[in-house]
Formats: sequence, C-alpha cells, structure tokens
Amino acid sequence: MPTSPLDPGLLATTVAASGYLATVTVLALTTVAARTPARQEARRTLALLLGRRS
Repeated sequence: MPTSPLDPGLLATTVAASGYLATVTVLALTTVAARTPARQEARRTLALLLGRRS
C-alpha cells in the first residue's frame, strides 16, 4: 500500500488554502468583468472574505 510523505494536516491545510485562493480569484475577476449587479455582489463577498469594508 503506497504511503504519502505528506502530513495529513498539511495536506488538508493546503487544499483549503487553494480553495480559498480560487474563490478569491474568481470573485476578483467577477468584479472586473461582470455586469453591474453581479459586480456589486462580488465586491461585497470579496470584502467579507478579506475582512474589509465595501
């Protein structure tokens, strides 16, 4: 049975971080490329994720 040299905790953290970065990237692109209603919602959500005021 193959074993992974990665610590399971490190792997879980890496997967969570990559998901977070993907979400932030999509929202940032949406704030630039989308029409006004979607852009405003993406800005609000991005501000919440980053802990900033919109």
